[in-house]
Amino acid sequence: MTFLTPISTAIIGWAALALGGLAVIAYVLKMRRRRFEVPFSMLWHRVLREKEATSLWKRLKRLLSLLLVLLMLALLLVAALEPELGEADDEARSVVILLDASASMKARDAGEDGEATRMEAAKAEVRRILDSLGGGDAAMVMRMDGQTTPLTRFESDMPRLKKLVEGVQPSDTPADLRRALGAAADALRDRQNPTIILVGDGAYEEEALGSAVWAAGGGGGGGGGGDEAAAGAAGGQERLDAVDLSAIDVSYVPVGSTGENVGIVSFNARRYATDKTSYEVYIEVQNFGQEVARRKLVLYNGDLATDVRTLELGPGEKLRQIYSRGGGEDSVLRASLELDAGDQGGEARRDAFPLDDEAWALLPARRKQKVLLVTKDNLYLEGAMLVYDNIAVDKLTPEEFDAAVADGTLPEYSAVVLDDHTPAALPPPPTHLLYFNPAGEHSPFRTRGRLRGPRITELNDDHPVMRWLVMSDVNFDETSVFSLDRERGEVALASSVRDPIIAARRSKERKVIACGFSLSGTDLMLRVAFPLFLVNSLDWFAADEADLMTTYPTGSRVRVPMDGVLAVSEAEVVSPTGRTSRAPLVDGFASFYAAEVGVHRLAARDGDRVLAEVQLAANLSSPTESDIAPSSELILGGKTLAAPAGFTASHRRSIWLYLVLLAVLLLCVEWVTFNRRITV
Repeated sequence: MTFLTPISTAIIGWAALALGGLAVIAYVLKMRRRRFEVPFSMLWHRVLREKEATSLWKRLKRLLSLLLVLLMLALLLVAALEPELGEADDEARSVVILLDASASMKARDAGEDGEATRMEAAKAEVRRILDSLGGGDAAMVMRMDGQTTPLTRFESDMPRLKKLVEGVQPSDTPADLRRALGAAADALRDRQNPTIILVGDGAYEEEALGSAVWAAGGGGGGGGGGDEAAAGAAGGQERLDAVDLSAIDVSYVPVGSTGENVGIVSFNARRYATDKTSYEVYIEVQNFGQEVARRKLVLYNGDLATDVRTLELGPGEKLRQIYSRGGGEDSVLRASLELDAGDQGGEARRDAFPLDDEAWALLPARRKQKVLLVTKDNLYLEGAMLVYDNIAVDKLTPEEFDAAVADGTLPEYSAVVLDDHTPAALPPPPTHLLYFNPAGEHSPFRTRGRLRGPRITELNDDHPVMRWLVMSDVNFDETSVFSLDRERGEVALASSVRDPIIAARRSKERKVIACGFSLSGTDLMLRVAFPLFLVNSLDWFAADEADLMTTYPTGSRVRVPMDGVLAVSEAEVVSPTGRTSRAPLVDGFASFYAAEVGVHRLAARDGDRVLAEVQLAANLSSPTESDIAPSSELILGGKTLAAPAGFTASHRRSIWLYLVLLAVLLLCVEWVTFNRRITV
């Protein structure tokens, strides 16, 4: 008899001690008799003498209940070790089956009629592999797409494994082969005769294929020259992301038959930074087949087709299209590839992979902002504000502004720019604020002194306000240095040797930006960075900083800004198919993983109240997945992987179920003997 020991023996030992102790304590409490007081004790003297004369057999009979309980616990603990009948087989293998469930496995080119998906063919191959395993072999099935998901642990219950494999469906994400190989190698560590069998179509990144490391003389793919393998190992050992596959036998089972496909590999839309009423669309289409393909490219705005073009692409040809549009309303854009009439008749030209025939993009919202400029007279600042066509600018002097705020006559503005003025009274939220040279006790950020002749040495490039800016050559007379509190959401945008001189804060009520310097003491206004800084600031105030990032590739995890949300820890995500999930939300950013092609909706809620809501479009955008030509052989880390070798037949029978049934039978015996007063 052998034991698979899915649970460590140390844990089983501690569990045995704990459960045995609890059983003995329960037995002692059960045998404890209640005391009764009676008025005539002499009547009970004879009864007490009979009790003292109880035979040894009756005393031992009472222990039968305890022995039955301990035996039941022992059977359950032994069953947890998964005992199997039969001797240990030195040739028994530990097998990890990597089942490719990436987007390309949705291609329809399998089966006798060529209409079955590659996923169905792959599952049939996995069932064949499981049927060929010997009784001493243990297998684990891992699903591989943008993430790696173990479906089972190592076990020999082949019917159960095949049932789990039947439920696997392909996703809309590319395959992350490097991560899958790493997970499989970790699972096989210290196991007997480790084996990895990859079942897929070979649509993997070259970088991932080159990440494997084969030790000299180590087990590997069962093919390839020794010099080639050694070279691959030598090159791979220098990589930090290398996957050590030494002493692991790796093999490959290919699926798929055709490579004819035309797909959209890139699609995005943006409004112009200086004219929010106009936008442009970028589309990239590629023919991955070996024959000339004709397609109709249709661009939709909502349900309305706004442009139709006929494309003819040669083998491997890539075509880029740019659409310029004006006056677009807030809407969802969709690009669609449709078969042209000239392509309808040829089976060879049939597009077997429809997933990349459609792509989505969000036309960023067009928001008109009312901005108030509070300044005495600064022609440079006023001129820079005129560059931005999406704002309406009013101007007040500091005295007029203070008076309007005090008597409540100030109109509502989206943002207020304060030039050398730090008022005590401010317009109510959600009006956002941009300060130049704030001073005194009413400064939006606490200051810790003045710095003369600073130079900007650090820019927070990850913040939308500092997007595309270069300020290392800007000169300043002097500036305030801010002391920031990260718990209040305060971040440094620009620093001079770690002294923050431009800072920002995002709160529930409003957003605030402060520049510690006066515009009269710097040449920033003569630089291209100045109007761009104003545009970025106003875009951030209006939550328009995501103008160029409304489309994401599937299989990637990104941080999505949720405007003004700080106290909520999760956002609700609704996928294009209506599936609901949760995304963690930290410091106003949601961690979003795009698993489906289409438009996703993220909402941050406080009870029934929606605090913020954004839409995101996800597309396949993977030339590797769209190039569906299957690989009949796979070169991994310099070795050519061969088909899996045959497995050795052996006879092993798992008996854990019988042990559990025996424990249940003993439980019934204990219940009957107790209720019939046999063991009491």
